[in-house]
Amino acid sequence: MINRVYINKKDEFDIESKKLSEELAKNFNIKNLNIKVFNVYDVHEEDKTKVAEISNYILAEPNIDDISFDLELNSKKYFAVKMFDSQFNPREESASECCNLLYLNKTKIKTFKLYIFNSEISESQLKEIKNYIINPIECYEFDMNKNEFEEKFTTQELIEYNFNNINKNELEKIYYELNLAMSFEDFSFTVNYFNNELKRNATDSEIYLIDTYWSDHCRHKTFETVLENISFDKNINPFYKDKIEEALNYYKSITSKKDITLMNIATSYIKYMLKTNNAIDIEVSDEINASSIYVDLDDNKKCIVQFKNETHNHPTEIEPFGGAATCLGGAIRDPLSGRAYVYQGIRVTGAGNILEDIQNSMSNKLPQSKISKLAADGFSSYGNQIGIPTTLVKEFYHKNYVAKRLEIGAVVGVTKINNLIREEPKPGDLIVLVGGATGKDGIGGATGSSKNQNQNSIKNSYSEVQKGNPVEERKLQRLFSNPKVSKIIKKANDLGAGGIGVGAGELADGVKLNLNNVHLKYLGLSGKEILISESQERMVVVIDKSNLNTFIEEANKENLVAVKLGEVTSENSFVVEYKNKTIVNLPRDFINTGGIKNKNDVLITNNLFKDFQREDMTFTNNLENDFLVNISCLNVMSQKPMIEQFDFSIGGTTVLAPYGGTKQLSEVQVSCQKIPLSDNKNICTIMSYGYNPFIFENNILLGSMYAIIESITKVIASGGNFKKLKLTLQEYFEKLNKDKEKWAKPFVALLGALIVQKEFNIPAIGGKDSMSGTYENISVPPTLVSFALSIGQSDKIISTDFKEKNNHIYLFKHNAINNYPNFNQLKNIYKSMEKNILENKILSSFAIQSGGIAEALAKMSFGNDLGFDINTNLNIFDYMYGSIIVETNEKINDENLIYLGVVSNNYSINGFNIDKVKALNCYLNPIKKVYLSNNQNYPLPLNDLSYKENKKVYYPNKISKINIMSIIFPGTNCEYDIKRSFKNESVSYEDFVFNNMNVEQLNLSLKNLANKIKDQHIIVIPGGFSLGDEPDGSGKYISNVLKSKIVKEALIEHLKQKKLILGICNGFQALLKSGLLIYGEPCGLKENDPSLIKNNVNRHVSKYVSCRTVNNSSPWTQDLKINEINVIPISHGEGRFVINESMYKELKKNNQIVFEYLNEDNNPNGSYYNIEGIVSKCGLILGKMGHSERFGQDICKNIYGNKEQNIFKSAIRYFLNLEE
Repeated sequence: MINRVYINKKDEFDIESKKLSEELAKNFNIKNLNIKVFNVYDVHEEDKTKVAEISNYILAEPNIDDISFDLELNSKKYFAVKMFDSQFNPREESASECCNLLYLNKTKIKTFKLYIFNSEISESQLKEIKNYIINPIECYEFDMNKNEFEEKFTTQELIEYNFNNINKNELEKIYYELNLAMSFEDFSFTVNYFNNELKRNATDSEIYLIDTYWSDHCRHKTFETVLENISFDKNINPFYKDKIEEALNYYKSITSKKDITLMNIATSYIKYMLKTNNAIDIEVSDEINASSIYVDLDDNKKCIVQFKNETHNHPTEIEPFGGAATCLGGAIRDPLSGRAYVYQGIRVTGAGNILEDIQNSMSNKLPQSKISKLAADGFSSYGNQIGIPTTLVKEFYHKNYVAKRLEIGAVVGVTKINNLIREEPKPGDLIVLVGGATGKDGIGGATGSSKNQNQNSIKNSYSEVQKGNPVEERKLQRLFSNPKVSKIIKKANDLGAGGIGVGAGELADGVKLNLNNVHLKYLGLSGKEILISESQERMVVVIDKSNLNTFIEEANKENLVAVKLGEVTSENSFVVEYKNKTIVNLPRDFINTGGIKNKNDVLITNNLFKDFQREDMTFTNNLENDFLVNISCLNVMSQKPMIEQFDFSIGGTTVLAPYGGTKQLSEVQVSCQKIPLSDNKNICTIMSYGYNPFIFENNILLGSMYAIIESITKVIASGGNFKKLKLTLQEYFEKLNKDKEKWAKPFVALLGALIVQKEFNIPAIGGKDSMSGTYENISVPPTLVSFALSIGQSDKIISTDFKEKNNHIYLFKHNAINNYPNFNQLKNIYKSMEKNILENKILSSFAIQSGGIAEALAKMSFGNDLGFDINTNLNIFDYMYGSIIVETNEKINDENLIYLGVVSNNYSINGFNIDKVKALNCYLNPIKKVYLSNNQNYPLPLNDLSYKENKKVYYPNKISKINIMSIIFPGTNCEYDIKRSFKNESVSYEDFVFNNMNVEQLNLSLKNLANKIKDQHIIVIPGGFSLGDEPDGSGKYISNVLKSKIVKEALIEHLKQKKLILGICNGFQALLKSGLLIYGEPCGLKENDPSLIKNNVNRHVSKYVSCRTVNNSSPWTQDLKINEINVIPISHGEGRFVINESMYKELKKNNQIVFEYLNEDNNPNGSYYNIEGIVSKCGLILGKMGHSERFGQDICKNIYGNKEQNIFKSAIRYFLNLEE
């Protein structure tokens, strides 16, 4: 029986409906628009009692939700929206998992959203709103009268193609019917091979596998094209002709490659360095999924740092959330395949004007503001859930990115050398598949991203959409960090583009696979679909056959499915079997041809070498006006509301917060993380980017060179080591076809990159090319984004915020020669900068970006509400890449420095004053058109009740060892941070992984958890996103585990013995929703109980906030002082504590409110009465939103105040009976 359940938030808590109404009213100019959003669930269950339980305990929360089983819709306008069934639906999956927990079987649940209009709107307005909300790539308007449980599975049979005696016209017809990405020439080459060499029919699996293997995405067909006749236009500028010829001749002198290709140019310098033994810190192996370098740690031990940049331009253009999310997921799995734990993330993107009215959007394309917002939601959601700090985020704006979005993720990972082996697979070795289940999602993704796009793309690309599951990838991160596992993996690959077909097929020359064991999401997949599916969160590894059981057992411990997929053979062929049929049998030599070797000419014209100047603003002769316009330009304005969605503090390794200063308004220019190994104290990796689309579209050569120079300058300006710099490049150009002038663009760009590598002796050891940035007659601006990475010491890293009034302001001025870089001077600047930083003479710095000196001065001032008083004859708005503004507290003599003036309280340039309040508003306000600000009121703390200092309490029994256990639920991601915070010689710490792989494991986990609790003194539920904060609410799964009979009894006994429980963020949500914090034991909640709901800005927020201790009667808080203020990182989407006044007064009377946000400015989520953390009535259970565990030496150096909140030491002292 199908039971339909309608759930909507009570009006007071319905942030989603209110924010959507505001957004649509603004976008479509509809007055008094009022929409109510319902989450609707179809529950397949005969037992009405169970349906009621599922509704009340899983789908809804009685204190914040209204539940209906019938809804009157006849008189209202409405529509329903449902995701396609073939895509991963986290809400349905989580709801079923929660049912599994309650009843030990997975109840089938389907879900969709219902939008009901409680105000008058016209049919045309309704149509506009539908078009805005429904992206036909991922969802559709759902007919609520349909029964969605009628699942019909039809598996496509194996298709064979007989190409014998077929003429060209017939072959062309087949080619277009198959909708292949490969050229017709490659298809003809393939047909001839089957006819003349293999002398047999081709299967559909073979044709589509070859199409994927030879796609631009997988085999870089464009970059491998042989460039034959390279010529110059007769009117070419002789200066640039000389530079190009000089670079080309240098390339020829350092390479043994006969053919000139874009790939050969891109990789020539690093190969030259390796050949001449000038790259001793670079790891060389056959596993090349990520750039890899050796790094010395503090104790002279070495580790391997891997880094990678990845794009998902095409997927993000058509389905922004999933495309951007899986961009990061795929980037993470590349270093992960090298057994590296990823601990650092960067995001760089490109869009059209997101501030334009959506009515001006191109037809058949999503509005730029919607793409931008959803992509930020997707990327941040994935990173936040898997637990990767994303500490540098930048979106570039250029009108031509409407052709196709730019979406780049760059990541850094690390592994201990002694936890890693790299061995060549040998015949008899096994290939194991581990991770998520396989479905139809992503089929054709690699080939789709290699095609030209047109107005039908968004309608015809349904199968190419990928939906990520970061909860699953977090498990893979933990598995590959396990030395028992990493030491038995000979070789690994992630299953990204091309899926099993490419990922497993690349592991060895001889591979034989059997797809029968592949774990499927649902029935109905053909062998071809299983082979080339790009379902996410899957890896393949090669191991010795003797290690199969060990690998599977360790994977199962982490809640992961692992199966034998195939083996390495001595045959030089790739063979795939499915259901007793051979669906692929291809010689490796044929696959490796990559198809026909493409050839093209190159014609270099003056169009590539125009003069460039600022094009993003019109200047007047009014200094204040120009200053304000400059700071509000699209590429200069604040992106803080977007950047705040990204968790930057998780891991406790972040050296610089994205925005620094007491006001958290000075944006940083690098991502800087301490390497998260126990052997390391100070060594950090520093990474940044460089790119300017306006320089690039005018002068390809200088655009490329200044992209690299900008990235290097930012790293050096923050404290990076010049000699340890490495590059990785991201190219993104239009579809070149056969146009020789278009081919000149990437050709010249890469020669420009080669010039910089040579001049600085810094190699590009990685990169990624994307060559399909064309939509009909519009192409993306020529793009080469440079990422620079170096090594530094955390105690020497400097930030961008001015520190103190009357300090000196200098400019390291790069004096370009006719816009051409002055490399010798730049090297001197970098050397001087590095020296002065090591001598502690530079307090802050800012590498000049697109907004010139004016941008730098403003952004350095915002953080601590300071200013500047300078005198200069320089144009403060000019491009000045390679130059650096620095602050010192003493005068410095250096031939590269120009003295500008001093830090002050106001803004003054050459005696002209600029209104600093206007400047800040001009900087902050433009983005608010897209990211609506918080406008909700909430009750403030009452002053009539106060606390007094309390006498300290101690554990009643004498012990010498404190047993602490973290429970790792699916979605937990803060366990490493918590463990580090409890580090003490008197502590014995363990993790308990809650396993819900199947009913048997789930039952066993419940029993084992209950038994484990008996031996612990402290139970910790770390932060994270339990089951992705689904279904529609955080902590639901964990709270139901805590309320299960056997675990509930263990927890009650634990508390009777005066032992402690801690829940931070997601743990707090679970403790509150389980009843533990309010009632002292797990139980059902009542209608008036408090809850934690969505932040009042309806998005994730990550920042530092000031919190005040208002009660210290608990063992968790007795080492803190009343009114002590701590500056704590928060990162959550559902942290808004809501409570009615009577319950608030009761908690206060019971001394249960322990932490409050200092004031409204520090309340990031709209929590009632500024409540940040509470304890149970007994004081033994603490729940709080702020991440007190993310504290350490040199962590977020640009955030000021007392960042250590001693709840961990306090708990330890409670058990050891220690006085301070």
